[in-house]
Amino acid sequence: MTTNSSYVPAGYDPVTLEVLRMRLDSIVEEMGSAMIRSSGSPVITESGDFNTALFDPEGKIYSYSDFVQFHIGSGSVAVQNLVAEIAGEPLYPGDAFICNDPHTAGSAHPPDTNVISPIFYGEELIGWAQSQAHLVDVGGMTPGGFAPGAYDCYSEALRLPPGVKVFERGKPVEWVRRVLLNNVRVPTLFWNDVRSLVASNNTGIRRLCGTVEEFGLEQFRDHTRVNFEIAERVVRERIALLADGVYTADEWTEHNGHVNELYRVHCTMTKSGDQVTMDFTGSSPQTDGFINLSYGTLIGSVASALVPILAWDVPFNEGVMTACTVLAERGSLVNPEPPAPISNGHLTTGARVSRLVTKLLNEAARTSDSELIRARTQGVWADSWTGGISAGTRDDGEYFVLFNMDGGGMGTGAQPVADGLDCGGMMTQVNNALPDVEMNEMLYPVLYLWKRLNTASVGHGAHRGGHGHEFAWTLHGAGEVTQTVFAPNAQVVADGFGGGYSGGGSGHAVWRASNVNRLIDEGIVPTEHALHSADRELLEINQQGIAIGAEDVFVQWVAGGGGYGDPLLREPALVARDVADGYVTESAAVDVYGVELADGAVDGAATERRRAALRAERLGGQPTRPVEAGAKADSSAPRRDTQGWYCPASGARLSTGEDWRADVLTRTSIAAQRLGELGVRVRTRESEPAVLLEELISPSCGTLLETRIRVAEGEAR
Repeated sequence: MTTNSSYVPAGYDPVTLEVLRMRLDSIVEEMGSAMIRSSGSPVITESGDFNTALFDPEGKIYSYSDFVQFHIGSGSVAVQNLVAEIAGEPLYPGDAFICNDPHTAGSAHPPDTNVISPIFYGEELIGWAQSQAHLVDVGGMTPGGFAPGAYDCYSEALRLPPGVKVFERGKPVEWVRRVLLNNVRVPTLFWNDVRSLVASNNTGIRRLCGTVEEFGLEQFRDHTRVNFEIAERVVRERIALLADGVYTADEWTEHNGHVNELYRVHCTMTKSGDQVTMDFTGSSPQTDGFINLSYGTLIGSVASALVPILAWDVPFNEGVMTACTVLAERGSLVNPEPPAPISNGHLTTGARVSRLVTKLLNEAARTSDSELIRARTQGVWADSWTGGISAGTRDDGEYFVLFNMDGGGMGTGAQPVADGLDCGGMMTQVNNALPDVEMNEMLYPVLYLWKRLNTASVGHGAHRGGHGHEFAWTLHGAGEVTQTVFAPNAQVVADGFGGGYSGGGSGHAVWRASNVNRLIDEGIVPTEHALHSADRELLEINQQGIAIGAEDVFVQWVAGGGGYGDPLLREPALVARDVADGYVTESAAVDVYGVELADGAVDGAATERRRAALRAERLGGQPTRPVEAGAKADSSAPRRDTQGWYCPASGARLSTGEDWRADVLTRTSIAAQRLGELGVRVRTRESEPAVLLEELISPSCGTLLETRIRVAEGEAR
């Protein structure tokens, strides 16, 4: 969004405001470039798991880079807590502070390490430069910083609170450096990345001081304040277009590292006028597993959904989140207290928060009077990173830790006008990237056997949810590694919207004692069908200490996004193309989309008959009202007028009540079983409570109005 003159207060030049805003955005992007060029970690250089930002002296955001959005909250809390911690202490140009403790510094988890540097103009403190990145190892019980086996935060990593000075007047604080490097497994890589964060901050400091020199300090302060106000005004106008009301929804975090239980993430969203409140009261208490979410990352996870849905074209600064209040009980899953472990809360519970906010905004947007806002409804993104961390010693004796960023290849939710992105990443990852196979093979002793779309992850719909991907590797240059895995989107998968189905789940397996090396020696490509193994071991959702040997094959599959609209409304030609491209199987084309093909081409008459038969099957009889030919993808999402709710695909009336769901046909089944019938892979839950799929159907025309994942009442936490 460029600065619209209608938002500019009298006496201010919109061009000057925009030039300054863009200058700040350019500075934080240049900080990111400096980090990438000076870091030796593929987590930073290949996958962009970092953020850079500039803050005012009090910790308000001047500008934030478009890399990982949930760092919005963790970075802000880190700067604000640092300001409070060092109040009254001497501060000099060239100082830099390091912190990574989720409880005291707001970090998403201990590997996400902040370096924060003061910015002086002359002798006056005018702000802070902040750089944060995932460092490959930060000590603790498990290589890589993710600790499924931890029962408290003390086991997870070396914890650095705000106020630890790592550079003073431009030089390393030697005793701090020694303590840090004594507690990590890859000290050379760790220290180089700390230096790259400092280099990023130094770049921001130079550029910001040059900007202040050009504009003058008073004009800089005044114009940044106005830009805050403009951003806040735009977001408030968008919020005002949502339907007023109180909305509630749940999501569920799976498996805390010790037990395969489900943990409730609950939110009540109150929207009134141009203000929205997200109240997470009612979420599960904190647990003794690594899925607890720091409060700073709770804020960032809310922003991860709210910003792209309502502020998609608003450059991020302090004003963007001003209209949103976030509440959470202390001691809960989403606002824990020590000694709660927290090393994977952001990728599990945090991702569930983003999914939850998406569902709540979908509900408030669907009855908006604004077509612009209704168009922001969407299938829910897969989110919930699927992780694999390998650690061991190479054949040459060098110790290594591989945090494989391929875990970010999950599918996004479908949109009203388009399919979701394949391997698009989490909602929080604006600039998601996956590592090159060749880069991982060059840096680590692994050999990839395949890397492909996970077609069993697709969220079927009039527009499809994005696919996740699947890959397999075997060791090449190491005899054995110890593996840590987490697959937080295995059982409770992402919802579709408006009749779109849920996407598939994620998971890991080890194919033990395989013939992989013999195939390679014989020059045979080790495909899935050519590989034989003594056992194909399905790993736990969260597990550590898994031994993988040179004859084993490690397989990981990543989840897909939810679909949008009834699959029977998808354009038949698109289904035919999907089959030809291998995105959808021919059986799914017939049984899910109702499209009959003859030699790869659509048989129009047979397709009409097949779709009519599927609608009749949904109702257990013949529909009484036909669906209009050419109904659009969003025509299965119920709409409201003065007479109540209706189905746009046929015009059939659904309900005159506040909630149309009570007056339509609902089919309930076990989610893994029902989605499996549609060719979608979801892990079966072996214990209570059951994970269910509800299909809500128009009783007049057989249109699929909504599907939703629900956890049965019972033993859920």
